[in-house]
Amino acid sequence: MAQPSHEHPSVPGTAMGPSQPPRPSHFPLVRLLQLIVLLQSERCPNARRMAEICEVSRRTIYRDLAMLDEAGIQVLYRPDRQGYQLARSMLLTSPRIEEHEAIALLVLTRNWNAHEDLGLSRAAGSAVDKLLQALPDSMRKNLLALAEVVGDSPSPDATKAEPTGIHSLVLKSLASRQQVRVWVRDREGEPAESTKIAVYRLSRIDGQWCLIGRSSRDCSVCLIPLHRVERAESTADAYTIPPRFNLERFLLQHRSPAEALNPAQVG
Repeated sequence: MAQPSHEHPSVPGTAMGPSQPPRPSHFPLVRLLQLIVLLQSERCPNARRMAEICEVSRRTIYRDLAMLDEAGIQVLYRPDRQGYQLARSMLLTSPRIEEHEAIALLVLTRNWNAHEDLGLSRAAGSAVDKLLQALPDSMRKNLLALAEVVGDSPSPDATKAEPTGIHSLVLKSLASRQQVRVWVRDREGEPAESTKIAVYRLSRIDGQWCLIGRSSRDCSVCLIPLHRVERAESTADAYTIPPRFNLERFLLQHRSPAEALNPAQVG
């Protein structure tokens, strides 16, 4: 790689033309600080994204990441997301929530259907209330005023909705990246089929929550509507999500949950 020139920059009126001030990101220290801020504010940016923001090559970004590591600022690569993140202990400041982000959370939680949210409406409402109280005074005043007029508060009956045992177990397994064994009934009157699944996605498809992941019986990725799961058990078997797994591409082959699942496909 060419070494930086130590000649004096050109000045107006010379044959070399007017001087061009270097961009801030071309100063290594400024760029390193820029990378730290980016790693804190974005979710697992990859090398290409960081190179675009800093206006340098990916090769330069790799060198910068190595410099951060040598300085004791640990940057972790996440294979499942094909991107980087700061180690938790390296976060310099707590992420600051913007007012429009708080408004988005408030509006969304006020309009959740308690019977279609995995029983999480009460927890979501409680989290937003705590968030509002922790905001700066001016922002909190605006959000509390908005809370009085945006949407309707959940009814008393709706707020009683809690995660079922299956929902809680699935969510816990997803967080710990451990496979879960499920018993699925495809049709009334037929015995439930058992399979162990490494869940790649928990998504709402055609209005219902579905587990999408690799099953142990068929050794392929399948789609299981969550309402068909009659029983679930946690396992100690860890798994990783393939970096190249693409939900949209998978769903092109499975037009709807009704078409996607039958006993032969649950494996």
